[in-house]
Amino acid sequence: MVENQASPSAESENIEANKPTAQKPVFEPLAETTPKEVSPVSSKPKLSQKDLWRRFLDKVSFGKRKKLDRIMNLFLKQSKITNDEVEKFLHVSDATATRYLSILEKEGKIRQSGKTGHMVSYSRI
Repeated sequence: MVENQASPSAESENIEANKPTAQKPVFEPLAETTPKEVSPVSSKPKLSQKDLWRRFLDKVSFGKRKKLDRIMNLFLKQSKITNDEVEKFLHVSDATATRYLSILEKEGKIRQSGKTGHMVSYSRI
């Protein structure tokens, strides 16, 4: 009653014999290219770090100038403004609002009345 069983090594030989042989894919080059034929990714010239930094500073100063102009437009609606009003109007911090107002004061466009605290207000000259 013993059935005829194949040994484990014989089974693995039968399985391996039925496997298709793996073939390596053959890649053919599409065309011969020379460096002259290859187009650059972007046609813009490479900028030096100095040029990039200059562009960055120009962009920042442009944004700052726009905000200073918005403060000056606020004076068209009100004769006096405070630092807190500038903070809320431009959505900036207390220090940034103070900095913007001091820039306008140095440029001679506004005048500060009061020295410190809640008594400080700014008026247009």
